[in-house]
Amino acid sequence: MTDEVVDVQLLRMGDRDAWDALYAATCRRTYRVLYHLTAAKQSVLEELNQDVWLSAIQSIDRFDATRGTAADWILGIARHKGLTFLRRQYASRVVCVGGSGDLPEPTATVDDDHDAVERAALLRAAIESLPENWQYVLRQKYQSGRSVREIADLMDATPKSVESILSRARQRLRDLLREPTSP
Repeated sequence: MTDEVVDVQLLRMGDRDAWDALYAATCRRTYRVLYHLTAAKQSVLEELNQDVWLSAIQSIDRFDATRGTAADWILGIARHKGLTFLRRQYASRVVCVGGSGDLPEPTATVDDDHDAVERAALLRAAIESLPENWQYVLRQKYQSGRSVREIADLMDATPKSVESILSRARQRLRDLLREPTSP
């Protein structure tokens, strides 16, 4: 049984064979998503994967087959769990880049280099979680240094729509990189 033919009604009824089939079809991919986002140790990946499947079982009634396959839904849960893990692990280490220029330049240490690598990995994972057109606009703006007008021309869009995408993408990145509140 592949994920496209998994009977959602059987999943909702708690059918063990249906869940086993979905797990067998999707488990390797959930591990890959979690590893790609977190690069965590095996024990952490196993715990995160378990959280993914527990969340899926608990929220199967909210699954909407019109929005994608059960496997897509599971992978979305995995992405959410991975990003939540990253926010909890690294949120206190994320700092703003740039600024007014009146702050003294810090002395570089090995710890600073390690923190910079971790911040870059967190930012990369957050960017990769955005919709593709948002990623494209951000990369054109900040990696390629293009103006909003140039990006609009490349996308055959209006400058206003590009500004809107930039605004939404930046806000989503702020939300993803914000330190979570304690429960």
